[in-house]
Amino acid sequence: MYFGPRIPPRKRSILPETDHQKLQQHLGLCEGLRQPSWTLLAYVLHNKILTTEPIASLYARDLVTGGCHVTYSVNGGPRQTGLLVHRARSGSSSGVIPVASLLGATLIGMRVGQRAPLLSEDGAIMSVSILNVTPPN
Repeated sequence: MYFGPRIPPRKRSILPETDHQKLQQHLGLCEGLRQPSWTLLAYVLHNKILTTEPIASLYARDLVTGGCHVTYSVNGGPRQTGLLVHRARSGSSSGVIPVASLLGATLIGMRVGQRAPLLSEDGAIMSVSILNVTPPN
């Protein structure tokens, strides 16, 4: 009996336990607000939570985590750099990437050299790649 091509199981990414817990908090806020603009963000956060394994004492220089500076490229465009934060204040200066945004939720947990689909609020699907990570001090 033929069941089609064999697809290997998806490898889980790792994430510091604190970042994983913050993702769950962001998802809870999204689900509580139930605004149309939060639907895609809730989807990305939910997927990230399901596909990452929380690790208590994790330090990896090439892993995008909360508090790190990340250099990335969207659709092969120019290099962009930002500080990934869980708590972005309103009126934050440019260069701050809230984890509770489509870009931030996509970036967290990625590694240097990794590429992933990036959803946008208008329904477009782009590609984001990680070029460099500077861990928090």
